[in-house]
Amino acid sequence: MAIVRMNKISLLGLEADKEQIMEALMKMGVVEIVNMEHRVSEDEWSQLVSKDGNEAAVSHLESDVAKVKSAIESLSRYDTRKKGLFASKRTIDSHQYNEIICNQDRVWEVVEQISRYDEQLSMLRAEENRLSNLIATLEPWKSLTVPVEVNSTQNTIISLGVVPAIVDTEKLKQDLYEQIAESYLDVVSTDKDQSYLLVIYYNKYEEDVMKVLKTNGFVKVSFKDIQGTIVDNIRAAADKIKDIETEREEVEKNIAALVNEKDKLEVLHDHLLVQKDRQKVLSNMVKTDKVFMLEGWLPKDKSEQVKKRITQQWDCVVDIQEPDKEEEVPVLLENNSFVQPFEAITELYSLPHSKGIDATLFMAPFYFVFFGLMISDAGYGLLIALATGIILSKFKLEGMAYKLIKLLFFGGISTFLWGVMFGGWFGDIVDVITSGKYTIPPLWFNPLNDPMKLLTWSFIFGGVQLYVGMALQAYKFIRDGRYLDALFDIGFWYVLLTGFVFMILGGALGTVGKNMVIIGAILLVLTQGRNQQGIIKKFLMGLLSLYNITGFLSDVLSYSRLLALGLATGVIASVVNTMGSLFGFHIVGIIIFIIVAIVGHVFNILINALGAYVHASRLQYVEFFGKFYEGGGRAFQPFKINTKYINLEDREAI
Repeated sequence: MAIVRMNKISLLGLEADKEQIMEALMKMGVVEIVNMEHRVSEDEWSQLVSKDGNEAAVSHLESDVAKVKSAIESLSRYDTRKKGLFASKRTIDSHQYNEIICNQDRVWEVVEQISRYDEQLSMLRAEENRLSNLIATLEPWKSLTVPVEVNSTQNTIISLGVVPAIVDTEKLKQDLYEQIAESYLDVVSTDKDQSYLLVIYYNKYEEDVMKVLKTNGFVKVSFKDIQGTIVDNIRAAADKIKDIETEREEVEKNIAALVNEKDKLEVLHDHLLVQKDRQKVLSNMVKTDKVFMLEGWLPKDKSEQVKKRITQQWDCVVDIQEPDKEEEVPVLLENNSFVQPFEAITELYSLPHSKGIDATLFMAPFYFVFFGLMISDAGYGLLIALATGIILSKFKLEGMAYKLIKLLFFGGISTFLWGVMFGGWFGDIVDVITSGKYTIPPLWFNPLNDPMKLLTWSFIFGGVQLYVGMALQAYKFIRDGRYLDALFDIGFWYVLLTGFVFMILGGALGTVGKNMVIIGAILLVLTQGRNQQGIIKKFLMGLLSLYNITGFLSDVLSYSRLLALGLATGVIASVVNTMGSLFGFHIVGIIIFIIVAIVGHVFNILINALGAYVHASRLQYVEFFGKFYEGGGRAFQPFKINTKYINLEDREAI
């Protein structure tokens, strides 16, 4: 199977050689170092070893990485060099790398300089926001000519405040004047939320005035830290904002002038990232004053190579063993170049259990067929394959991005092949352009003219995949020594289900199928309740097991989505072509046709490629995986060089 076999590794080395040994392991990138912290608490270990690692050093490196990353992000806003969506990491040689790291003090000066500029920008933005908020606060009061610091005279009090917009200010004024004649109320302005009021009254009537005002939801407003009229303060704030904008532009120019240092910052970032990973992994190990010890996992086929490399260069003990039978090991998938992209589908669902089966090899052919069948247009397939092929050739993609793009590339090929079989070339575009004089005939049949035939084949494809899923479950039973389970739970179902298929075909096979159904049903009734106590319970459970045939039928019916999506693509394509041809084929009509065709077909490709990806995945996850798959595996995470921005031609330099 495609799950790589793993071995356990234990390494005991001299503390003096630890840094070099860890560097070698990191460059090899094939050993996962597991946490040994539990050893420190075990009685036989607690007096001998202590936890390794330096949390303060890790924290310091994490802080440095964050600083450099922040500086890079700041420079990125002013970097006019365009970077494509699928741009790969920049590759540099060891000489360039060493030159930058040996002179990193200069790079750190740039980091600190950018940090100061960012802090300055932050302060300017905060001040600009404060002034903008001040202007917004003062704006409703700008018609007020009284200086804001004047809030009383010898005998009067001047109050500013607001009431909700629902308050009738004319009635409020009338009530105030009726109860306190020696008062004055002016509505300075009104917006959708509230009314802004100026109230002047004798100070001896303050209690009476406030009673009337608060009854209507009056809230006092005061302006701190400003003096003069509202208009003067708004003007002064606006002038300060202009000065801030000028100062900010100057700071931004200073940052932009450093954009050429971004490449060096990226090198420093990845250097620090590697150093952090080296320090961080030490916390998984234990040590004494003189020696250190680590435990981990590595692929079986790399075991001797790693052992030989380490023991030849350093005085240490390397013990490599196979895992215990019941021990869970990390999971690493390894497939050929065709199957590998389909690992993306498996990984998005769940990695297989370490003792399970990697479904990728068995799922890949079905996914390839189903994806193309759901789009089934040769023109669309060519475009998908061409676009993804260019991306794969121009960019050095890695990881999940590589798998997904290559998966779409294979999907484009499948789409093209099914399009040729069904005669779909951008729908019926040739037929529309030539007014029916020419057409590209299908090599097999046209699903739009014979949908039932496609539905039948969809069910056949589904049935075959479900049979494969059941066979894989039988393999698991046999592998684990459960031979009777394989016969009773899979073999007898094969007899029953195959009998139904023969009955549908009719003729001589129909008679054979009828007998197979009867035999299969009897065998299932006799065996499916074998784990129950008592004959009656065994019989009843066996009888009830026949109800599971409805589940199988439901699974087969799910494959009708192959028909639905395949027809949808063809119908939409035909509609696009018809809409584009409505204006005829004179000069203007041709231009309209081209525009409609490009927009419509691009939309059709995007929406149906997404639908094909989702529904082809759904068929694998629900129908196929449900028959045998056991997920929950933990991904193999080797201790290796992980960088974000650069790749080294000579990775030994790191």
